[in-house]
Amino acid sequence: MAFPLPSLLSTIEDLLQEVQWLDGLILITDSQRASFVSFSQVDPLLRRLRSKPRGHDVAEKLCMSLLETHGKGGVKPVLVFQGDGSFWLGMMGTSAANPHRRHAVAHLNRCLSQSD
Repeated sequence: MAFPLPSLLSTIEDLLQEVQWLDGLILITDSQRASFVSFSQVDPLLRRLRSKPRGHDVAEKLCMSLLETHGKGGVKPVLVFQGDGSFWLGMMGTSAANPHRRHAVAHLNRCLSQSD
């Protein structure tokens, strides 16, 4: 699995603030830059994902995540997808008080510390 680097968390949070009322997702690829993909741009992304190793599974999970968050404001799926097919898909929101977000960030930091 690929995890967003802790250094990217502030960038992701800033982007979430900017696009909180739009439907879509945050995408991070091998370039390690966070970008917003609007709901209208999801189909081309899904087609590209399905052509990659393990991409079909990622596309299906992403579709489910998008359906879960559609119309819910500041909560967005965050997809980290690398060219080798490794990925991480999670949800992030704009509320720092969200216990799920704190748990996800803590889990991310534990995983990264184990991989060092």
